[in-house]
Amino acid sequence: MDTLVDATAQSDAWMKAGLAAIRAALTGKNPVWVAIKALVSGLSGKAKVALVHILALEVLLAPVLLVLLLLVLDVAAVRAAAQ
Repeated sequence: MDTLVDATAQSDAWMKAGLAAIRAALTGKNPVWVAIKALVSGLSGKAKVALVHILALEVLLAPVLLVLLLLVLDVAAVRAAAQ
């Protein structure tokens, strides 16, 4: 395992996240959170800023999407009741 880790030490963040998840699964920890932490720590500064902006945009747009979904369901219920 150490040879594999040393070989991928110079690779991208995705590979490091995958290895961290495997290592966490073998030790009984939650591999999802460990992989997310490893992925974020392996990203460049610009990628981290872009990730924060995407998450903030998602939080801002979630209520709008919920209202649109409720509107579509309301229209579908009215159409079903009219037939």
